[in-house]
Amino acid sequence: MTSQPASRDPRPLTILTVITPSRYSGAERVALYLAEGLQRRGHRIVFALKHNEQLLQELEQRGIEAHPLPIAGKGNLVAPFLLAWFAQSIGADIIHTHLSTASLWGAVAGKIADIPSFASVHALNVKTCYVYSDLLATCSEGVRQHMVEQGIPAARIEVLYNGINPHQFEEIPPERAVRDELGLTYDAPVIGEVAHLSPRKGQAVLLDAVAILVRRWPQLVCLLIGEGEDREALEGRVAELGLGDNVRLMGYRPDARKLMQAMDVVVLPSVAIEGLGIVLIEAAFLGKPTVGSDAPGIREAVVDRQTGVLVPPSDPEALAAAIAEVISNPEVAAEMGQRGRARAQRMFSLDGMVARAEELYRKLLREHNRL
Repeated sequence: MTSQPASRDPRPLTILTVITPSRYSGAERVALYLAEGLQRRGHRIVFALKHNEQLLQELEQRGIEAHPLPIAGKGNLVAPFLLAWFAQSIGADIIHTHLSTASLWGAVAGKIADIPSFASVHALNVKTCYVYSDLLATCSEGVRQHMVEQGIPAARIEVLYNGINPHQFEEIPPERAVRDELGLTYDAPVIGEVAHLSPRKGQAVLLDAVAILVRRWPQLVCLLIGEGEDREALEGRVAELGLGDNVRLMGYRPDARKLMQAMDVVVLPSVAIEGLGIVLIEAAFLGKPTVGSDAPGIREAVVDRQTGVLVPPSDPEALAAAIAEVISNPEVAAEMGQRGRARAQRMFSLDGMVARAEELYRKLLREHNRL
């Protein structure tokens, strides 16, 4: 990765960021972190988004300009024309899109307005909504390879790893204080997952693993942090397995990073597409060992047997065995956490993501003769 000399074009850029989901999850957080970092470097960041109350609040707290627009839906043929008009009205240099719908309409808007489009690909997506983007930035090498295999030219795809602001972890209370707050004992194993509640995130697999683990650790507690369409089904599964004393569905929590501090192991047992698994990187910044599915993307967030353990997707027995291995070996777990933190600080820093994004923006602008 080679940064361009600052003298090539030191002027600040105006970046139109487009994102349409109504949830506030991994991709939305990455877009927010990147916008915050770019704004600190003097760039103007403007969000065009479907009305998303949580994201709007987070943007307002950081002083980032945001405009809710009726741009959601892949059948919304008005969206690209509205985005083209809006991009021109703010003098956007680049349209940066996140996720599929935004990338489809943002790229078409770029063609209409003659503004380069830059699409962040956060998962192992089908290429359909990304074929019109001028440059794709994948969150991992695994996602990049997935897009190349679908026929997107490799020259149009770069890797932009998700980055985390390490200062967010400096004032998080110690583990005992968080356990006190949650009413958790110090000797009970605590595991957890922070993710949107959906079948693809594997919470159901984790519950089946918990049912195995409680045979050895009856006091084990599993924290499921997040909201989503699978909540009712998960509540039913907890009851069916008799895990009412062991599992807490805590809903969306803005202090999720603090709650991870109470965990002995952070788990991401995704059974489907997962671009990288930003929660695993956040766990690493906390010095927590991790257990994740052995799948593209997650393999770049977890180094097997070094920073955590990788297991086959959809395999509760293997998942339970991996978690048991970590929580029954505190010294090994501590070493994994230390190695994970050092690696995260080296590979997944916010400053690194922002610098890389700037580099790619200017590369794209040079290719379109805008510098």
